[in-house]
Amino acid sequence: MRLTNTIRKKIWLCVNVAFVGFIVATGFALYSNDQLKTHLIHIRDLDFCQAMRSNELLNQFVVQKNLYKESFLLGLPEAADNANALAPKIFSSIEAIIETNRIRRNLPPDRNEALLALEKNYRVYSQQAMRLYPVLARGDEPDGHIATLQQLAASQKDIQNNLEYFADFYRESFRRNVTALMDMTSGNNRLLTGFFIALLAFMSLVVNWTAKRTLINPLARIKEAVRAFGRGQRSFPALEVMDARDEIGELGVAIIKMTKDLVNTTVSKAYVESILHNMNDSLIVTSGDFLIRSVNRATLDLLGYQQDELIGRHISMVLMEFPDAASDSGSIDEGNFAAHLCRNAEKTFLTRDGEGIPVLLSTSRLKDGESATQGLVYVAKDITERKIAEHKLEQMALYDFLTGLPNRLTFHDRLQHTLKQAHRENHQAGLMFVDLDRFKSINDTLGHASGDALLKTVSRWLCGCVRECDTVARIGGDEFAVILDNINQPGDAVHTAKRILAAFTEPVMYEGKEIFTAASIGIAIYPLDARSTEDLLKKADIAMYQAKKGGGNGFCLFSSEIGETAPEVSQVAGCSVKGTPIKT
Repeated sequence: MRLTNTIRKKIWLCVNVAFVGFIVATGFALYSNDQLKTHLIHIRDLDFCQAMRSNELLNQFVVQKNLYKESFLLGLPEAADNANALAPKIFSSIEAIIETNRIRRNLPPDRNEALLALEKNYRVYSQQAMRLYPVLARGDEPDGHIATLQQLAASQKDIQNNLEYFADFYRESFRRNVTALMDMTSGNNRLLTGFFIALLAFMSLVVNWTAKRTLINPLARIKEAVRAFGRGQRSFPALEVMDARDEIGELGVAIIKMTKDLVNTTVSKAYVESILHNMNDSLIVTSGDFLIRSVNRATLDLLGYQQDELIGRHISMVLMEFPDAASDSGSIDEGNFAAHLCRNAEKTFLTRDGEGIPVLLSTSRLKDGESATQGLVYVAKDITERKIAEHKLEQMALYDFLTGLPNRLTFHDRLQHTLKQAHRENHQAGLMFVDLDRFKSINDTLGHASGDALLKTVSRWLCGCVRECDTVARIGGDEFAVILDNINQPGDAVHTAKRILAAFTEPVMYEGKEIFTAASIGIAIYPLDARSTEDLLKKADIAMYQAKKGGGNGFCLFSSEIGETAPEVSQVAGCSVKGTPIKT
């Protein structure tokens, strides 16, 4: 019994060869994905958690320190009590970070030792602070506790420095590991691509050789016989010598018999045209001079034309990317038709209203028997929904989902581009950090929905206060950044900051309540304050904190005195005063 004596066996042989290749490729891809999954789980369960916990720990300590300071300066016992209540949470956060570090395999031992030392220092500091600040808040004279206060101040600074160090360390560790995972993914993609190409090439050679030997060549002889029948020939020697034990050979014999029956039979042209007319994809047939000869119903529905409005018109009327070079020749010949041939190419069709519709276009030659090319057949599939989905994915990756503003990633790209352009054209650029004052109070008292409504309104205010060439981005919870392109002097940035502050005088309406807020703005100028992206970001951030330090609702233009001695905002030229409080 022959292995390939039937068409089914021939096809199954090709299918099984391809299936083996598919199994091998799938196993390789699954193994690669499993490795990536392991690294991603590590980043999610360790690096991301540590980064979030360390940042939360720093924020808790800063809040506690400010509460102690407020209780001491203003004599508020409840502030001291609230600060004391934060101590167990801070201890819990430190212990959680230490516990997670014990299962990290690649963490240097000195990090754990430093964390243990930090825990010990905080325990000593917390015990002293919990005893002293409530006493001072209730009116005890601080003269007898000067040494202890100095010691606590030194401990506060040392602990905060250590907490900032660990927050930066875990953020950098998370960023570094994510970058490593991205590099690993790129490497795996290249490896998988090379492997799949090699496997595809091998499988293609095997399948093509098998198919050509057992299917294509015998079927080619049958095809030539059918063409000869169309030309009037009634004798087919090539079919008569085929192996009758093979199913394709049997097909050849059947063709010989069938041709005798078809002599008196015709194929219904109306039937064929009905099939083409009711295709789901758009079908356009053109003549040799690119004039439309026929269209189907799907084309008319897609473009909004009537049939008589398209017949006889040039194909460029509906195809935006029609090759101009080829159109100069006037018609298709065997030398220039290749410029029009494509397969699943992304093109654009124009509707009757001038709207562009993205399509996947395939074109082929239209021949009459063995003669030269008579025209082209265009088959197009509407891919509007796919393009919309791709655009949504791009929006999610590059823009903030709440406000629609550019996110941190897009902001950094635009800032780098702006500074490079400013360097080339020798002009100035400004960077402003805008931080909402008392935003946490709004969230806590009115709920997160009110905070979201406020952020959306603030984003509209900011966009309305800048030029079209400028960029407004949301880079954090209540933090915004504004890139001012091509300014003449720092005063231009100051005027923009004043417009922004003026916008904040209006209330935000939410569920019948008026929400008043304000902003602290830090301004840095390129290249006066910094010549690199990192330095400009840092100095704008310093200026913003100086504005916030002065009570908020103001702006501060960076100067060398701020970076060196960090004076009070009221002592720095270019900083504004406090404004309207929040009320509902």
